[in-house]
Amino acid sequence: MAAKIRSLLRMNYFALFLSVLWTLSTLPSFGQDKSPGPTFNNPDRTITWQPWHEGPQGEYCFRTGDRYLGHRTWEHYLGFAERRSSAKAIKLTLIHLANQDVPEDVVIRPGLRYAILMVTNDSMTIHKGEWSWTAQEVD
Repeated sequence: MAAKIRSLLRMNYFALFLSVLWTLSTLPSFGQDKSPGPTFNNPDRTITWQPWHEGPQGEYCFRTGDRYLGHRTWEHYLGFAERRSSAKAIKLTLIHLANQDVPEDVVIRPGLRYAILMVTNDSMTIHKGEWSWTAQEVD
């Protein structure tokens, strides 16, 4: 009878050990995000940039980015960078994101090789709409 009680006690300790182990595994880990993917309920303080792409003649490259501001409002970014090997000035005009015009023209050149444009709207979500522009060499 005593052996049977010891066996039951060992089983109870084993069951207790398993329940503690299971409980610890379900607790959230500190410093890790347990969400399955991006959720856009709260404003985001960082811009999510896409990789750089070559311009048509290889004189410049561009990339796009997005940031959620909350309340279904997004900022969409278009960044340009002129190649260091380029000595030309390039004017970027007629810049659009889908059906929304960007009123500014941009010139990138040696000494001013970078430009970033931003459009804020509530009709497009992340990665929606295509950017378009015209690039021409200027003196």
